Amino acid sequence: MPKEAVVARWNNAVASATELKNLRKDALYREAAKAFRRNGYHGTSLDEIAEGLGISKPTLYHYVKTKRDLLYQCHMAAAEQALSTVCRDEGVTGIERLRRTTSAYVRSMIGEQSYSVIILEEKSLSPVQLSTVVHERDRFEGALISMVLEGQQDGTILPGEPRFVVFNVLGAVNWVTKWYRPGGSWSEADVGEGVAGFVCRGLAAPGVTIEGSQLLPRLPLMATMSVRKT
Repeated sequence: MPKEAVVARWNNAVASATELKNLRKDALYREAAKAFRRNGYHGTSLDEIAEGLGISKPTLYHYVKTKRDLLYQCHMAAAEQALSTVCRDEGVTGIERLRRTTSAYVRSMIGEQSYSVIILEEKSLSPVQLSTVVHERDRFEGALISMVLEGQQDGTILPGEPRFVVFNVLGAVNWVTKWYRPGGSWSEADVGEGVAGFVCRGLAAPGVTIEGSQLLPRLPLMATMSVRKT
């Protein structure tokens, strides 16, 4: 009897063979990304990744053929994960949309389910792989640029070249993976909200208040207003 038929008899409560394979791939990409962040691409072996998953190296080869292909899959999974953090809520200002997206993006990068890989490691990809990764990453950057434009049009974000603004935002945000340490006194939510608040305060137009957080309390009203010269 086909496996899918067996699953159907369980009223789809049991994962199908395809779903199980995808879950294993996800676990592999997360473990690989963690190892790449910890040791760097060249300092990580497939043996180490297999050991971290508790599987044999031949089993690992069933899902990926080379370490470079594994790095590529990590980058692609990270790009997809980034796009999933884009805030699509209705009725919010441009800067609030950017703040919510930035917070979610930071939490996705430092959480247990992260596929994030240090960007410098992309030089180990093939030209074709790198081109594909950059294309996917551009989609996320494009979404952020749209938020900046939205904020400039609704008056919540200061004037400036949107692409330049986004590059600076990502430069600050992506570095979080280098200094954040899980298990410390700052939770993932604290860091996500804190970083988002810090970034957006620098972009907010005069009089715009940015939501506060545990690490970055809301500023008093006077601090968000322009100072009149005497």
